[in-house]
Amino acid sequence: MLKHRSSKDVQDTHDLVMHTYYSDDASSRVHHLGLHKALCVLMGWNFSKAPDHSKAYQNLPAEVAAVNQDQLIIWPPHVIVHNTSTGKGKEGRMEGFGNKRMDNRVRELGLTGGKPKSLYGRDGGHLGITLFKFAGDDSGIRDAMRMAEYFEKTNRGRKSWARVQPPIPSKDDEKHHSLVEVDGRTGEKKRILYGYLATITDLDKVDSETKKKTTIESLREFTGSK
Repeated sequence: MLKHRSSKDVQDTHDLVMHTYYSDDASSRVHHLGLHKALCVLMGWNFSKAPDHSKAYQNLPAEVAAVNQDQLIIWPPHVIVHNTSTGKGKEGRMEGFGNKRMDNRVRELGLTGGKPKSLYGRDGGHLGITLFKFAGDDSGIRDAMRMAEYFEKTNRGRKSWARVQPPIPSKDDEKHHSLVEVDGRTGEKKRILYGYLATITDLDKVDSETKKKTTIESLREFTGSK
C-alpha cells in the first residue's frame, strides 16, 4: 500500500485523489472515500481502480465516464429547464417566465410535484433557466425522474438542448423552430422547453443558494432498490 499523504502535500487533483483514497484517519475514512469517488466521477476517472503514481486509474472510456457522472445527482432532486427567457425588455435586461407561469406550463404538460425557481443574473436579467426542486424522498425522486423522462422522450432532453442552445438568448430565438413553436389552434407562439435531471456536472448552472442547500447523492441508491 502506498504511504498516506498529508493534506499539506496536495498540489493537484491527482494528489487530492491519492490523499482521499489512502487517508489513514479512521474517523473520517468514509467521508474521504466518498470524496475520492466524487472527484473521480467529476474528472471522468475510474473510481473502482486504486490510484497510484502511474495514473492508470485516469484511463476510462468517455461513454463510461458520462454514465458515472449521470448517476451522481443534486439532492434533493432538481430538474433544470431551459429556454424560459422571452427576450430583452425596455431596459435592455433579459426577461423570462416567472415561477407562477412556469408552474402553469409544466402542469399543462401533466407534470407536478416540483417547485419552480427562475434564475436571474447579477444585472437582474433572466438567465433562461428555471430549476424545479422536488421533495427529498421516494416520491420526490419519482416525480423528478418522470419530468426528466418526459423531456427525454420528446427529444427535449440534455443532448437535444446541447444541439439547439443559442450562444446568447435573444428575440431572434422566435425564428428558430427548435426554440419556439406556434400553437396550431390559437396561433400563439410558445417557447419549447428542454429539461433534464440535475447532476454533479450541472453545479455551475444553479444559483449559490441552491448549492448551499443541496448535496450530491448516487441515483443508484434510490433506483436500485425499487
